[in-house]
Amino acid sequence: MQEPSEIPMVEHVQRTGSVVTSKLDSRRRRSPDYAGESAALHALAKAFTESHSAMFQTLADTALALCRAGSAGISLHEHQPGQPETFRWIAVSGRCAQLVGHVIPADESPGGLAFRLGAPQLISSPKRVFPCLSVIEPDITEELVVPVPGAAGPRGALWVLSHDAEIQFDSEHRRILTSLADFAFAALRVADAKADAEARAEDAEAARKSLLQAEANKDNFIATLAHELRCPLAPIDAALEAAQKLAAGNPAVLSALALAHRQVQQMKRLVGDLLDVSRVRHGKLCVNLAYCLLGDIVKDAMDAVGEDASRRRQHLRATLPASPVTVYADSARLTQIVCNVLSNAVKYTPPGGEIALLVEAPDPDAMVGDEQSRWDAVISVTDTGIGIAPDLLPRVFELYAQSPYLGTRADGGLGLGLSVVKYLVQAHHGTVTIASDGEGKGTCVTMRLPIVCKSGIGHSAPTTHGIPPARILLVDDNCDATEALSMLLALDGHEVRRAQSGSEALAIVDSFTPDVALIDVHMPGMDGPTLAGLLKQHPQCSMTRLVALTGDTAPTERQDGVFDCYLVKPPALADLKHVLQVGRPPRPLADGS
Repeated sequence: MQEPSEIPMVEHVQRTGSVVTSKLDSRRRRSPDYAGESAALHALAKAFTESHSAMFQTLADTALALCRAGSAGISLHEHQPGQPETFRWIAVSGRCAQLVGHVIPADESPGGLAFRLGAPQLISSPKRVFPCLSVIEPDITEELVVPVPGAAGPRGALWVLSHDAEIQFDSEHRRILTSLADFAFAALRVADAKADAEARAEDAEAARKSLLQAEANKDNFIATLAHELRCPLAPIDAALEAAQKLAAGNPAVLSALALAHRQVQQMKRLVGDLLDVSRVRHGKLCVNLAYCLLGDIVKDAMDAVGEDASRRRQHLRATLPASPVTVYADSARLTQIVCNVLSNAVKYTPPGGEIALLVEAPDPDAMVGDEQSRWDAVISVTDTGIGIAPDLLPRVFELYAQSPYLGTRADGGLGLGLSVVKYLVQAHHGTVTIASDGEGKGTCVTMRLPIVCKSGIGHSAPTTHGIPPARILLVDDNCDATEALSMLLALDGHEVRRAQSGSEALAIVDSFTPDVALIDVHMPGMDGPTLAGLLKQHPQCSMTRLVALTGDTAPTERQDGVFDCYLVKPPALADLKHVLQVGRPPRPLADGS
């Protein structure tokens, strides 16, 4: 139904006598040019593969040719809220081709008339009743305009103009234009679908980028959180170590300190997991391969979890090959792998349960190949713990994957350990699998690592033997951290000087020659690398071992040639003893990260 506001415009045009649509059927119909139409359709089909502007221009060119008109064009309806409706000439061909892009009022145009009436219209001398056509030269004798259909009503109009009184339009021209208008409708549907697909693709890309940014923000937050947690943990850990030495002979105090120490170690493990996950996601968790004994690695891992297993009254045992097994691996990371798996077994095995570690490796005498060949070591950890539900089993190596039950335990952790284990095993070119018959039926973790080699080395000495006293300069802007670590080192017999800034440290070395300088990397004013560079140039410190203390994980922070080694805060006592040993090579990396 027509809107009341539209009726006057239609009636006005009709009263002028310019609308002569009935003549289309009374005039002699020209013969169809099927050959020309076939060629035109081929051209239109080809245009479908081009841009929509080229496609509409081909439509206008086709209408011009098939109708033998002076001008032809396509007008699309446009309507912005609060603005009058208009037609935009998106494609124009013939004598008024220069008017492409021209905009005219919808209610005062031939296209608007056909648009409102919903049918083709023939208009004689249209410039007399439609002032908007005054820009067209030469004069127009006739215009045939056909509405372009749309899903929810006409989308525009397809029109041809005659500038010669001898060229008149008939029903054959109407048929051609109506067919081309249907083709225009199809072209518009294609253009709309393409625009919608592009918009959806842009939305999907924006969502993907937003997700990546959210992941990056989360990773940065986790890394920052882990770094910030390490700072207060350093003085707490050192203070507890010192307090345990001072409280020797007082069982009640030692018991309380042991409890606090265990909780701090748990916090350090959680923070370590956070840092490792951050490194894994950024590809910065690397392995440094060297020759070592698999027995020493297993011993260290067993010692690390032995106290917790004893406290839970669990039966922890290990079975090793009869002969020493030499491996080419990162001993610290391999110890971390075995320790993480054992810790999970201890954590989720009830009191009185069984935990068995089995190492299988080929007999060195049976190895056939050169010294560079590698054979598999198979390490399996089997427990009688709570097991894993079948639906969770495929996802146990994913980040943060835990069953709801495990997440409610006080020692449930963050669900990061196994994901780090998988990454480190793969970094050694190995595989790790986990099996369980279901909840309450225990778990077996199996790691196969191609690391066994023929070269034999001797057992390493324990890292806890006595170390000769050293002169130590400790530089950290955190007062609590320097005080606690200084106390711990002093109780071990070392001579310690403390500084809370680079300038204070430089003043100290004028009268104190340190064997080792432990320097916080991030300090206000003069940072650690700058101070280390100045100490290297100081005559008193030519033989001083420069050790960086850092809570960061990014290798880009490390400036080769400045520090002799790096320790991640809070430094473990074993790491400190490692760098304080006398007679070590001048610049090996004791990397605690």
